[in-house]
Amino acid sequence: MAKIAIISDIHANLTALEAIMLDLRRLAPDQVLVLGDIVGRGPRAVEVLELVAGQNWQVVMGNHEEFWVQSGRGQLPEEWGDNWWKPTRLQIEHLEKRWFDWMEALPREYVVQIPGAPAVLAVHGSPRKINEGLYHHVPAEALIETLGQAPCPIIVGAHTHHPMNRRAGRYWVLNSGSVGAPFNEDPSAQYLLLIWRNGEWHAEFRRVAYDFQSELRYWHASGYWTSGVAAQIYAYELETASFHFWHYVRFCEVFELRYNRPDSFARYREEYPLYQQYCQERNLSSHDTANLRQYRAQIER
Repeated sequence: MAKIAIISDIHANLTALEAIMLDLRRLAPDQVLVLGDIVGRGPRAVEVLELVAGQNWQVVMGNHEEFWVQSGRGQLPEEWGDNWWKPTRLQIEHLEKRWFDWMEALPREYVVQIPGAPAVLAVHGSPRKINEGLYHHVPAEALIETLGQAPCPIIVGAHTHHPMNRRAGRYWVLNSGSVGAPFNEDPSAQYLLLIWRNGEWHAEFRRVAYDFQSELRYWHASGYWTSGVAAQIYAYELETASFHFWHYVRFCEVFELRYNRPDSFARYREEYPLYQQYCQERNLSSHDTANLRQYRAQIER
């Protein structure tokens, strides 16, 4: 029997990572894979990088590592001078050069090879793009296209922050979920355990409860909370275990609000659940900007 633990999307959440590591000590897997997005969102990138780099773990690059490396090399987009991006910009600016070098050297994929077992391709996004997720809600045909003729019969991705276990054509497609910022309405730190037993791979999705309020108290004490509204949105995602960042941006654009204002975020927190209810009652997609514009027009009549 062989056990492979696959963790991802830690997002600088030290408390969640420490909880996962306690669970790993109990399970004693033969190998631990980290599928990227170690950094970003949270303010404890250095502590998490030190902890991950100090283990004998195989790490692949995520889209946040890719972006941080580009930014550390002076390739920041022009709009990043705006204070809206200040929480992330400050994290990047205070990171030592050695960590940019370490992240830049990460591979983009890793193949798990156990004698006698089907090979497992592990990536952050999809086999063809680092920032393209393997989603649970897309049709099988679209998922197969995303796999891009991957040579391995088993694919494990991350990026979406949603655990997933599904078959698509000849592929078994898994998603390890997120350690530090899950988006499946469960705030537990989550990861995937693959077990080779009796001639078959078995997938076990692990959920480890931890005190995320303790992590948020650090956000306040360190000053990260007050560095910008974006930091408070990341905290809201942690509290709700749901995605909000780009929903908030779209909400501000439709309602003509400024991103980096606390009153804009307060309006979003009040109004967006009502909009979601509006869409649910009408069987509409809450992700469609046209529906959000229609909702605004209705409530402002």
